[in-house]
Amino acid sequence: MNPRIVYLPLDERPCNYDYPQTVARIGGAEITVPPMEIMGNYKIPADTEALWEWLLRESRSASHAVVSMDLLCYGGIVPSRLHHSTAEECARRANRLGELKGQNPGLRVYAFQLITRAPARNGSGEEPDYYEHHGYDIFRYGVISDKENSGAAAPSELSEKEDILRRVPGNFLEDFLARREINFLTNTGTIDLASRGIIDHLVIPLDDCAEYGFAPAERRRLALKAAELVMLSKISMYPGADEMGCTLIARALCDTANVSPKFWVEYSSNTGKLTIPPYEDRTIGETVPHHIRTAGASSAKHPGEADIALMVNPPTAFSNRIKFELDRRKLYMEPERNLPAFMDRIKDFLAAGSVCAVADCAVPDGADQCLMVFLKEQNLLGAIHGYSGWNTSSNAMGTAVAHAAAVCIARKQGSFTGAVQELSDKFRFSRYIEDWGYMTQVRQDIIDLINTGDFGPSVTVRDLDGKGAAIAEEATRRLRAFAGENFAAVPWDISAEMPWNRMFEIRLTLTRTDGPR
Repeated sequence: MNPRIVYLPLDERPCNYDYPQTVARIGGAEITVPPMEIMGNYKIPADTEALWEWLLRESRSASHAVVSMDLLCYGGIVPSRLHHSTAEECARRANRLGELKGQNPGLRVYAFQLITRAPARNGSGEEPDYYEHHGYDIFRYGVISDKENSGAAAPSELSEKEDILRRVPGNFLEDFLARREINFLTNTGTIDLASRGIIDHLVIPLDDCAEYGFAPAERRRLALKAAELVMLSKISMYPGADEMGCTLIARALCDTANVSPKFWVEYSSNTGKLTIPPYEDRTIGETVPHHIRTAGASSAKHPGEADIALMVNPPTAFSNRIKFELDRRKLYMEPERNLPAFMDRIKDFLAAGSVCAVADCAVPDGADQCLMVFLKEQNLLGAIHGYSGWNTSSNAMGTAVAHAAAVCIARKQGSFTGAVQELSDKFRFSRYIEDWGYMTQVRQDIIDLINTGDFGPSVTVRDLDGKGAAIAEEATRRLRAFAGENFAAVPWDISAEMPWNRMFEIRLTLTRTDGPR
């Protein structure tokens, strides 16, 4: 029996709305998502009441519900950082999740709810307005407070905290902390729902976190709550956010197929395995098993028993500098990354008949140019089954794991042919175009044009100010040229849109053509 999944995404962006639908269809599932009319738009929250009515109605005949509690309770990921809902209002929205199993006792509910982020920078793009000038101070206040409570704060940091309290208006900090506490209480309520069996599997991802700060402090408090309810070993807590829809869709596919694909993991850098990626609180080697387990899969004991080879291009001390200090469009050959041997292992796994996916986590917010050149020169771009290199390490990792799991299930069911294989190839190609073409090259090219005033003096990277269509047209032109330069045949026409009226993300549309462009 193919699963029928009802999916309530984190927000309306393609990574949350579109990618999980593709993963589901590759794995043979029927998937239903809310109409865009009741979803939010950037800082405008979704219609939570309409979403609830939709979820209640669509769940009656579903096998699985994958639910973003941030959408259900706050109206989306950005509204979760801006809302003025009371703790009681949020609890009411969360608690009615119990009605789903009342009308459909066999429904499996997989839910995720983020620990709210506190970015280490000034900027109000996705945060309250006062974060524009006080964001970094608020972030540091959280870090120092957490270190102080852990007995790890230096005297100079305690002095810095006092300076921050003098600089940041009290009403701003009060607003920020009050909202975090409401979100924390909502998280504890969601753990309670899991303890009562209303949620069958709960994930609490840490959105843009670090070793110390608001998020890790709340993670420790939530762990205590989970332990009180005998749930500590039954809840997943690790870095991530926008990949979570794909991850839990994969879990639903595995559950229905009664299959737990076995992953074997290899790295292009041994030191990289022990490196903490930017925006995360632990080494990538510790995070990878979380992604695999949460997707309903398992780790192979040796390569020979693996269904899937997960080939990880991890961060290193050098690659962590590329986004922040260097020109990411250039190629950097690192001595601590053995890409020739990495290519050999990919070929070995493909020859053995394994599903093979590459998680490109070396550089935040895009592909590692050197890796992509190696894959292209070795004719592996069209041979591997999946690739992902977008945004944070966990975003890329979770997407690659989910795509590989869906392909594995389709192969085991004998359905990885024809339209399903083409859909998988199309998703892989879209990752190349967006993660490598746009994020690594075209985005920065267009940012250079914006900074020199080519689109007008009022256009900025964070606000395209009415020029979104013109910039999307320029991105489309450049991405088509990129595809023509890097792929022998391009069976899809490419067009781009700017869904949040800024440069950070795009919405790609790939339309099948009769042959190479």
